[in-house]
Amino acid sequence: MASKPKMESRRQFADKRTIRQIVAELNARLGFVPDPEATPEKVREMMRSGGVRPEDNLFSREILHM
Repeated sequence: MASKPKMESRRQFADKRTIRQIVAELNARLGFVPDPEATPEKVREMMRSGGVRPEDNLFSREILHM
């Protein structure tokens, strides 16, 4: 009769403070400034002002293509 090897029951957790610090440093290096007041409506308006036409379905068309 074969016995099952014991599985290590120790859980592994990520330190969220460290992850937040790394992401903040990366954002600073890339020049990305998060906008806490961002909304889908603002993004749509920015896209329209940049010449993106919603009826072209550029994003969903590419996803369907994949």
